[in-house]
Amino acid sequence: MYTRRWRCAVAALPVMALALTGCGGSGGKKADSDNKLTIWMMTGGPGDSPLIKDVNAEFTKTYGKKYPGMKLDVQIQQWDGVATKITTALAAGNPPDIVEMGNTQTPLQTYSGGLADLTGDKKSFEGSSGWLSGLSGPSTYDGKLYAVPLYGGTKVVMYNKKMFADAGIKQPPKTIAELQKDCGTLAKANSGTPNFSGFYMPGQYWFNGMPFSFAKGGSVATQNGGQWKAEMSSAPMQAGLKAWRTFQNTCSTKSSVGVNSDSPDQDQLFADGKAAMEYVKAWEPATVLEKNPKLKDDMGFFALPGYTADKTMPVIVSGSTIGIAANSPDKKAATDWLRIITSKHFQQTMAQKLFLLPISPDFTPPGVPEQLTVASEASKVSKPLPNSPGEATLETEEYNEQFYAKIAGGADIASAAAAYDKHATKAFNSLGN
Repeated sequence: MYTRRWRCAVAALPVMALALTGCGGSGGKKADSDNKLTIWMMTGGPGDSPLIKDVNAEFTKTYGKKYPGMKLDVQIQQWDGVATKITTALAAGNPPDIVEMGNTQTPLQTYSGGLADLTGDKKSFEGSSGWLSGLSGPSTYDGKLYAVPLYGGTKVVMYNKKMFADAGIKQPPKTIAELQKDCGTLAKANSGTPNFSGFYMPGQYWFNGMPFSFAKGGSVATQNGGQWKAEMSSAPMQAGLKAWRTFQNTCSTKSSVGVNSDSPDQDQLFADGKAAMEYVKAWEPATVLEKNPKLKDDMGFFALPGYTADKTMPVIVSGSTIGIAANSPDKKAATDWLRIITSKHFQQTMAQKLFLLPISPDFTPPGVPEQLTVASEASKVSKPLPNSPGEATLETEEYNEQFYAKIAGGADIASAAAAYDKHATKAFNSLGN
């Protein structure tokens, strides 16, 4: 369930679907309130757990007098095809009042005109000044806020403490150079294990690859005068690609160059003792323990180190946002409901129960699993992907995955980056200004 959720949280809406709404607006106004908030939330998230009952109960307790008799109808949606479904629904005269979206789906919806403008309410959301940029960035279009963050997630390094100790490594590395050296030490100590990786890193894992370029000062794309220009060919991005290839080729197996994290299953490799490290989401350790409970006391976590010891690699934050339909007649009630689900109290409960990253690092409570604490700290050094509706196109095509696999496989970096820029620039600008 968890793997599926994350894969689909970055799913995209085909460009042609935007024809349903056009660029400036949608269908006729919903005339009258039916005294009910219809709330679309996604499978695998907080809406799909008993915690949503607490949100509704708090709404009734706090706002019952303000909205007497208001009913709350939470409807769980599946990720497959949901972006098209949301766009169609928001264009209709009777849309759901509230919709959850994957963060890279969000620019498609903010661009389409189907979401209500929340700019004037931003300061009323608790902790909004500290929202994770990977969630708040996609929620903003043309300087205005059209959605708010719901939950986040990022990746950290999981390592086998026993393997480290047996190899004579006393502490996690502080720099990428140290990490690569440790990979060699671990490989030597485990030379009897076939296809062993000091750090298993699938070539398609662009969530790991892009931070190497971000840490060099690069950006995937820049925007000027409403036009996007991909920047993979820039000197910082190319330097990062070269550094990432060295890391991938040094630490992982040759067979990992062209694959993703599911095939073969990287968690199974870790559970089987064929990898000392891997780059994981917050719920993956539980998956590893299901496969090998004996690893319970041997699993540790740290943020991916940077080029220097004073700063970790920037991370890419994924997750969900949540917005209000422009055609909803109950925007005030919907906004009050959003205030509850984005509050520090709920976000902390969500982190403790569901292991999801709160929308602000300051919301992370004590007592959560170590990997979530490390992820929260790592998220303070993050960089968002381009806030373009066309970003989702690259993810639908799995273009980033194929590009990084080519880099790991030895492709000429300059020519590959030039091809990336040509394709990505077209995708970023495919929906016009």
